[in-house]
This record gives sequence, C-alpha cells and structure tokens, in this order.
Amino acid sequence: MHWNYYSTDIMAQDTVLYTIIYGLFCICIIFPPVEFISAGFTIPSIFSSLLGDEKFDFIVYHLRRTVLTMFIHSCLPFFYFIFLAVVQDDPIFVVHPTNILQMLAHFSFLFVLLSATYFTLRYMRSWESHATIQCLKRFDTDWTRVADSINTEYRNIDNFNVSLAGIKKVIMTNSWILNVTNYSLVCAHVADVTLEAVRADEHPISHHEQSGGPAQFVDIEVRSMSNKIKPFIVRIRAESFRDMRDKLNKPISVAREVVLRQSLSDRFVEAFLEQISTNPTYSYPNPENLEACLGCATERASVKLLKNCVHVEVDEDGERRPPCSQCYCRPMWCETCMARIFAAKQDRNHPERWMPGKANCPTCRAVFCVLDVCLLEANDGTI
Repeated sequence: MHWNYYSTDIMAQDTVLYTIIYGLFCICIIFPPVEFISAGFTIPSIFSSLLGDEKFDFIVYHLRRTVLTMFIHSCLPFFYFIFLAVVQDDPIFVVHPTNILQMLAHFSFLFVLLSATYFTLRYMRSWESHATIQCLKRFDTDWTRVADSINTEYRNIDNFNVSLAGIKKVIMTNSWILNVTNYSLVCAHVADVTLEAVRADEHPISHHEQSGGPAQFVDIEVRSMSNKIKPFIVRIRAESFRDMRDKLNKPISVAREVVLRQSLSDRFVEAFLEQISTNPTYSYPNPENLEACLGCATERASVKLLKNCVHVEVDEDGERRPPCSQCYCRPMWCETCMARIFAAKQDRNHPERWMPGKANCPTCRAVFCVLDVCLLEANDGTI
C-alpha cells in the first residue's frame, strides 16, 4: 500500500514537470521569441509551402496563415496528451477512460475533429466569411480590388515595418496601415485614421537594442474617423516615432501624460549640428541653383565636405584612424541628413566615440570627420 502511494506521488510529480515543460513550449509557439524566429521554428516558416509567398499575394497569404494558426493552436491540448503518452508509462489514450487525464485526452481529440470540421466547412469554398475580408469590404464591396491595391503597395521597398513580439507586426505602406496578429489582419486606410501616442514605457534592458541597453516603447492608438474598423494599438520604439510619422505624412498627437525620450541618434544630431555651426563656412556662388537634399527631399542642400582637420593617426585606444580626404562632390545634402548619415556609420555599442569618429561621403566615399562638414554661405554672406 505504501509503495503504491509512493509510486502515484512520483507519477504526479512527473506529470507536473512535463506539464510545465510543455506549457513553456506552447508559449514559445504562440508568442515565438527571437531565437525561435531566427531558427525558423514558427508556424509561418514551417508551413511556408502551404501558405505561399507573402510578398506576391499578401492578403491570401494572411488569410491562410490566420486559419492555419488557429487550427494548430487548437491542436496544442491534443499534442500535450500525445507528449504525455510518449514520456509516461501509464496509458493515456484508452477505449474506456478511468481517470481525469484519460477523459481530457478524449475531449482534446474530439476538439481537434470539431476544429478541423469547422474550418473546412467555413473556408473550403470561399474566404467571404473571414474577418479580414469583412474588413476589406468596408472600403469596397468588391474586396478583391482592395486586396490588389494592398498587394501592390506591399511590394514597395520603402514600406515601414514594426515587429516587436513574435508574429505581431505592423506594416505601413503609402496608403495602408496593416496590423498583423496571430489570428487576424486588420487593414486601415491612412486617409481614414487619426493617430495618438497614448502610452510610453521604458525598459532598462531590452533585446531589441543591439547593446541590450535601455529602450523606450510607445503605444500609438489608430482610430478610424468613419468607424470602419475598431481602434487598435501600434507599439513601436521611440526611435521609430519620427520615421513612422514621416512615412505616413500625418501628424501623430501625443497625450498629455506621455513623455517621449529623445533617442540617442537625435541627441547626436543636435550635438553634430552645434559642432558644424562653429566650423568654417563654404562660400557658394549660386545658392539659387541648389537642389533638394538627396536624403529628405524637403530641405535644400546646405553642407559641403571640405577637409579642415589635422590628421591624428591613432585614436584614444591606440587604433589607427583612416586619414580624411578631400571631397569634390557638389553640395547635395542638408545638415540634418548628413548628421544622420554620419551617425549611421558609427559603432552603436560605443556612442562616446561617435563625435571623434569618421565616415565616408555617401556619394564619392571620401573619408571625413565632423570638422570637415561646412555650412554653405553665399558670396553676400547669406544662404
């Protein structure tokens, strides 16, 4: 009697351990971490041959993906009991269940059959009842026209993508905001929405930063002005706030209690602009002939690279530094874009070395430092 009690207690402990292990596995399947995504161990990656190519048929791809994801997630309880049947000696699947585990195993199998039947009957002939199709029909009764528009814009290379937690991501094209989650795809037309930053939180350590350092995240609520879709939240890093606003070409209001921390790059841009304002200026004879900046296309070109510095062969760590060289390009960049280009070439793990660092001219590849960036000045002293 004592031995039976001891054996039952050991089996219960093993079941708890296996349940915890399988529970962690399920969390990684439903909310895949970066390691799973990098290894291709996600539902879209494993079943890529069934889903097709997202790039060429974005809407149909996500119709298939959402249905497949819901079905596989509904199978997870059944897979749990298969896992127990493999690792435990006691039978799990029996004709006549005698304990709670065996009965739950039967119910999980029945649930898989019901799920398969439901999804087959609902989507085998048509996607018309899918929530994404119902969303598209709010913009046009012929949803295929909307789908074609989204598919075409999704293939553009300048789309703005935000992906922070597993499969959840937001894609912003010229005309659409596409909110992708495990079980849904919500499409919002840019002209029909208002955006507001409703929350901001900071994390001292974040795997989204290469250095693992602190990061601030902002929750932006997207609301439809015509109530065609329910409001949803876009979560981005604070560093991406400006890029998102520029991509959508729409104002993003900020709630009173939200304080956006200035990014490291933005702080460097300010310091860069302050430094070049003390550099020698470059006299430009025909300022009226200056073209728009190649980077932003909104400001006129306003800087010229002109070697002014005295070469220092080694840096403070004793490493050799490439000598600056003369750039013969005409002015093609504004000071802000030049600052961002310079920052992009620096080591993100050592921001203290950014200002004394060096970069290459984006056009001719000449090496320059911050002392070589000269603001333009017309012959009459204005620009």
